[in-house]
Amino acid sequence: MDSVILPELPTYLFAPTLAGLLSLLLTFGLPLLAALFIRTSWSAFRKGLVLLAVAAIKTFLEAWLIAVEASVAFNFVEVGYAVLVNFGVAVVFYVGLLRDTGVQRAAISGGVVKDRVIDGEYRERPAS
Repeated sequence: MDSVILPELPTYLFAPTLAGLLSLLLTFGLPLLAALFIRTSWSAFRKGLVLLAVAAIKTFLEAWLIAVEASVAFNFVEVGYAVLVNFGVAVVFYVGLLRDTGVQRAAISGGVVKDRVIDGEYRERPAS
Protein backbone atom coordinates (compact mmCIF):
# COMPACT_ATOMS: atom_id res chain seq x y z
CA MET A 1 0.00 0.00 0.00
CA ASP A 2 1.51 3.33 -1.03
CA SER A 3 -0.71 5.60 1.03
CA VAL A 4 -0.17 7.01 4.50
CA ILE A 5 -2.97 6.25 6.94
CA LEU A 6 -1.60 7.32 10.31
CA PRO A 7 0.86 10.13 10.94
CA GLU A 8 4.37 9.35 12.09
CA LEU A 9 5.98 11.03 15.04
CA PRO A 10 6.57 14.57 13.83
CA THR A 11 10.18 15.16 14.86
CA TYR A 12 13.24 13.34 16.11
CA LEU A 13 16.07 14.83 18.10
CA PHE A 14 18.52 16.67 15.82
CA ALA A 15 16.77 15.39 12.68
CA PRO A 16 14.12 18.00 11.89
CA THR A 17 11.98 17.58 8.82
CA LEU A 18 9.63 19.88 6.97
CA ALA A 19 6.68 17.77 8.13
CA GLY A 20 7.94 17.97 11.71
CA LEU A 21 8.29 21.74 11.56
CA LEU A 22 4.84 22.15 10.04
CA SER A 23 3.42 19.75 12.63
CA LEU A 24 4.93 21.89 15.37
CA LEU A 25 3.39 25.00 13.81
CA LEU A 26 0.01 23.23 13.58
CA THR A 27 0.29 22.10 17.21
CA PHE A 28 0.59 25.69 18.37
CA GLY A 29 -1.33 27.45 15.61
CA LEU A 30 -4.59 25.51 15.40
CA PRO A 31 -5.55 25.85 19.09
CA LEU A 32 -4.75 29.57 18.88
CA LEU A 33 -6.92 29.81 15.77
CA ALA A 34 -9.69 27.92 17.58
CA ALA A 35 -9.39 30.34 20.49
CA LEU A 36 -10.35 33.15 18.13
CA PHE A 37 -13.70 31.46 17.49
CA ILE A 38 -14.43 30.10 20.97
CA ARG A 39 -16.55 32.48 23.04
CA THR A 40 -16.37 32.77 26.81
CA SER A 41 -20.14 32.29 26.96
CA TRP A 42 -19.87 28.80 25.46
CA SER A 43 -20.20 25.80 27.73
CA ALA A 44 -17.17 23.70 28.60
CA PHE A 45 -18.71 20.87 26.57
CA ARG A 46 -18.90 22.97 23.41
CA LYS A 47 -15.35 24.27 23.89
CA GLY A 48 -14.12 20.71 24.33
CA LEU A 49 -15.79 19.59 21.10
CA VAL A 50 -14.12 22.45 19.23
CA LEU A 51 -10.72 21.41 20.56
CA LEU A 52 -11.37 17.76 19.64
CA ALA A 53 -12.27 18.89 16.12
CA VAL A 54 -9.05 20.91 15.95
CA ALA A 55 -7.09 17.80 17.00
CA ALA A 56 -8.80 15.79 14.23
CA ILE A 57 -7.94 18.46 11.64
CA LYS A 58 -4.34 18.49 12.88
CA THR A 59 -4.08 14.71 12.53
CA PHE A 60 -5.41 14.83 8.97
CA LEU A 61 -3.05 17.64 7.97
CA GLU A 62 -0.04 15.90 9.53
CA ALA A 63 -0.80 12.71 7.61
CA TRP A 64 -1.05 14.72 4.40
CA LEU A 65 2.24 16.53 5.11
CA ILE A 66 4.06 13.26 5.73
CA ALA A 67 2.69 11.81 2.49
CA VAL A 68 3.83 14.88 0.57
CA GLU A 69 7.30 14.75 2.13
CA ALA A 70 7.62 11.02 1.47
CA SER A 71 6.38 11.46 -2.12
CA VAL A 72 3.73 8.78 -1.75
CA ALA A 73 0.07 8.78 -2.75
CA PHE A 74 -2.23 10.19 -0.09
CA ASN A 75 -5.53 8.39 0.23
CA PHE A 76 -7.88 11.14 1.42
CA VAL A 77 -10.81 8.74 1.90
CA GLU A 78 -8.98 6.23 4.11
CA VAL A 79 -7.25 8.89 6.17
CA GLY A 80 -10.49 10.86 6.51
CA TYR A 81 -12.30 7.72 7.64
CA ALA A 82 -9.60 6.93 10.21
CA VAL A 83 -9.66 10.50 11.52
CA LEU A 84 -13.48 10.47 11.78
CA VAL A 85 -13.46 7.17 13.66
CA ASN A 86 -10.82 8.47 16.09
CA PHE A 87 -12.78 11.72 16.49
CA GLY A 88 -15.93 9.71 17.23
CA VAL A 89 -14.16 7.62 19.86
CA ALA A 90 -12.73 10.79 21.44
CA VAL A 91 -16.19 12.39 21.57
CA VAL A 92 -17.72 9.27 23.12
CA PHE A 93 -15.10 9.27 25.85
CA TYR A 94 -15.40 13.04 26.27
CA VAL A 95 -19.17 12.78 26.69
CA GLY A 96 -18.64 10.32 29.49
CA LEU A 97 -18.54 6.68 28.51
CA LEU A 98 -16.54 6.09 31.69
CA ARG A 99 -18.62 8.43 33.87
CA ASP A 100 -19.10 7.19 37.44
CA THR A 101 -16.93 4.11 36.97
CA GLY A 102 -13.98 2.85 38.95
CA VAL A 103 -11.69 3.69 36.06
CA GLN A 104 -12.80 7.34 36.10
CA ARG A 105 -12.46 7.59 39.87
CA ALA A 106 -8.98 6.07 39.70
CA ALA A 107 -7.94 8.57 37.04
CA ILE A 108 -9.34 11.49 39.03
CA SER A 109 -7.87 10.43 42.36
CA GLY A 110 -4.52 9.65 40.76
CA GLY A 111 -4.21 6.23 42.29
CA VAL A 112 -5.82 2.89 42.90
CA VAL A 113 -9.49 2.97 43.87
CA LYS A 114 -9.64 1.75 47.46
CA ASP A 115 -13.39 1.37 47.78
CA ARG A 116 -15.65 -1.07 46.01
CA VAL A 117 -19.07 -0.31 44.57
CA ILE A 118 -21.16 -3.28 43.48
CA ASP A 119 -24.55 -2.66 41.90
CA GLY A 120 -24.45 0.95 43.10
CA GLU A 121 -23.87 -0.06 46.72
CA TYR A 122 -20.62 0.72 48.55
CA ARG A 123 -18.94 -2.27 50.19
CA GLU A 124 -15.80 -2.33 52.30
CA ARG A 125 -12.97 -4.54 51.15
CA PRO A 126 -12.28 -7.40 53.51
CA ALA A 127 -9.03 -6.99 55.43
CA SER A 128 -6.36 -9.23 54.01
